[in-house]
Amino acid sequence: MNDITKPKHYTQGSVACLDAIDSVLEESSRIDFHRTQIVKYMWRLRDKGDSLKDAKKAQFYLGRLIEKLEQ
Repeated sequence: MNDITKPKHYTQGSVACLDAIDSVLEESSRIDFHRTQIVKYMWRLRDKGDSLKDAKKAQFYLGRLIEKLEQ
């Protein structure tokens, strides 16, 4: 399991946490959620000790944001 896109602690049970969040938010809120996640991971990029991992997490949320905007 990919620890960036599907970390074990967010995929317990039959529904992934991110899918649950997406299902309860309206479209504009989903877009804002992904934007804030990108900012969060870029903000702490040099502070948590694994800059590459945080950059990949930001990239993951950017990809999801792009997918939402293309729909």
